[in-house]
Amino acid sequence: MEINSFIDLFSGAGGFLRGFMDAGLKPEFSVEVWEPAIQTHQRNYPEVPVWDRDIRTISNEEIEKYKGKVDLIIGGPPCQGFSTIGKRLVKDPRNELVFEFIRFVNVIKPKVFLMENVRGLLSANNGLVKDAITAEFEAIGYKVHHEVICAADYGVPQMRHRVLFLGVRNDVDAEPTFPKKKLSKEEYATVGDAIMDLVGKENEFPNHVPMKHNDIVTKRIACIKEGEGIPEEGLPEDVANGSRSDYKGNKLKNFSHVYKRLSRYKPATTMVPGHNAFPLHPTENRSLTVREAARIQTFPDDVVFEGTRQNQCIQVGNAVPVKLAYELAMHIKNL
Repeated sequence: MEINSFIDLFSGAGGFLRGFMDAGLKPEFSVEVWEPAIQTHQRNYPEVPVWDRDIRTISNEEIEKYKGKVDLIIGGPPCQGFSTIGKRLVKDPRNELVFEFIRFVNVIKPKVFLMENVRGLLSANNGLVKDAITAEFEAIGYKVHHEVICAADYGVPQMRHRVLFLGVRNDVDAEPTFPKKKLSKEEYATVGDAIMDLVGKENEFPNHVPMKHNDIVTKRIACIKEGEGIPEEGLPEDVANGSRSDYKGNKLKNFSHVYKRLSRYKPATTMVPGHNAFPLHPTENRSLTVREAARIQTFPDDVVFEGTRQNQCIQVGNAVPVKLAYELAMHIKNL
């Protein structure tokens, strides 16, 4: 099966896009509606057209011209929630974007599609959502296989689990499978491999700007050992309470990633998008910079993220790791 061209839906910072381009595939266009991500796309991939519109406003007539010219559609539609009846998805505003992905596949009829999502989708509505999505794709003429993939198995220094739906058009002589070859735990890439060469080079690279933590937060971070969170016995009294106005008087606990320090010798936990949500640096008393998080997401340093720091964090955290995307692209090319 020959795979050359693709369309990238819900492109974000372009993790999928970059990985598939690195594998030698040609993007016809991307679709993205969020302005900071559009700016990132235009800065890094000016040669790739980006349709900067709400995907729901793109008509079937506009995309029909790509039928027979696009081999593959990729993307990760946001999934806020789902309704189902039996094995049918019910159209409601919360899951409309999944229908848009399905619509593009149905109109363009690529040989293959690849759709990424959070693994919680598998258990949504007791598994009915997964069954309904599969049934929707089967109804438009695709063999479908889904699998939970751990990015660390494919060379990404991060224990990031996501569900992927891979579909192959019924008339194509290939089966939807995921790569069998995986790294052993001893072969996993580590946080140290990815980011320790950036220590001492803060502010010398784009997006490598440390957060200015206040003194209490810095002292609190210093109490947390490498690879650990807030000690079981708690923090010293002078740094134990939240310093933000909405946390004053509240003892801090291990929630989210905010007070978890990464280990140099292991893959990271999942990079979570959002302001202040990246975990702590293994040796420095601060959270990761956007550049360090991007390294853990296997973005090359030539990719520059636009927007506010919070917008950059969201873009990096939401992205498909570039190396995982590359490995999937190479596998799909050889189906």
